[in-house]
Amino acid sequence: MTRTKDASVSLRTRVNRANNADAAAFVSIHCNSADSDASHGTEAYYCRTSDAGKKLATAIYRPLIRATGLADRGVKSAGFYVLRHTRMPAALVELAFISNENEEKLLKDDNFQAKAARAIADGIVAWQHGTAAFLGWLPHLR
Repeated sequence: MTRTKDASVSLRTRVNRANNADAAAFVSIHCNSADSDASHGTEAYYCRTSDAGKKLATAIYRPLIRATGLADRGVKSAGFYVLRHTRMPAALVELAFISNENEEKLLKDDNFQAKAARAIADGIVAWQHGTAAFLGWLPHLR
């Protein structure tokens, strides 16, 4: 965890903490925003040069879409700083759009937060086991 309270932590500091901890994976969780309040859905990103990052992002994304029921905006490559500079597989997840009134309400909902957190954790476990098939062994995702 790079933050335990609502305080800004620089991207460089986040990356350095992950790299110094010799973490197995780096997962950055965000709320998306857009100029249009019609934008909606979930998406995940990985560094375009990292096959392992793509596998991590995909493993997290699949159960997250199933659990939340939000629009599937896909798993995409990007050049975000935290994805390029971590030494371990990295994924950045945009849960939902805070600029969309309906999704903003979901983001504030304890049940939605719990479902999303569980799905992300399940995806990480599936990635650690090297197979998305592992998700079928998790009773709450059947």
